Amino acid sequence: MYRECYGRAKVTFSPLRHKRLNLHISDAEENIIPYEIFPDEVGQKKILKAKRLTTAMKLCTSELKTVADKLQYARLTAGLLQEDLAERVGIDKCTILRYENGHITEENMEIDWLIKIALACGMDKHFCCSQYHIFIIKGAGKQIKHYRKEMGLTQKKLAAQLGVWETTVKRWEQNRNKPPKHIWELVTGRKPIDM
Repeated sequence: MYRECYGRAKVTFSPLRHKRLNLHISDAEENIIPYEIFPDEVGQKKILKAKRLTTAMKLCTSELKTVADKLQYARLTAGLLQEDLAERVGIDKCTILRYENGHITEENMEIDWLIKIALACGMDKHFCCSQYHIFIIKGAGKQIKHYRKEMGLTQKKLAAQLGVWETTVKRWEQNRNKPPKHIWELVTGRKPIDM
């Protein structure tokens, strides 16, 4: 659950895993106006008063840490149901659901779909991407090669230190294979290499 206060607006944002999302906006008279998203009798999600919901939810973008949170925020900001977004993007509704619930790891998320989802929701194309995805988009191979040369290692030595085959390192550097997240952490200095 995320909370953030800006002036007179208090936003409570929680993932919609069979729960209600309550959003309270203080108006000029200091009255609390509740807005809710809830499942109706058919089991579909309905969005009430989407325009005010969208305005208020823009306040909590600094609290969006995971890709799942960003995806859900983008969809709700656009006032879309999961079915509507899936139809716009051209993917299955279950995929949207699994992405939003975090059942698919960041490594296994399709970057092209994340970009399509962000654009379909009217966001910047990299809004739904994590730093790892940006690493892949900007050319992971070039960054791995730069890191390797900076450390004074050959492909064979780097492969031995990482516990992978030399051909795996070659494929990463040629952008033929996507490196796993722990390689991104290593290259960006988020994780020290064991010597």
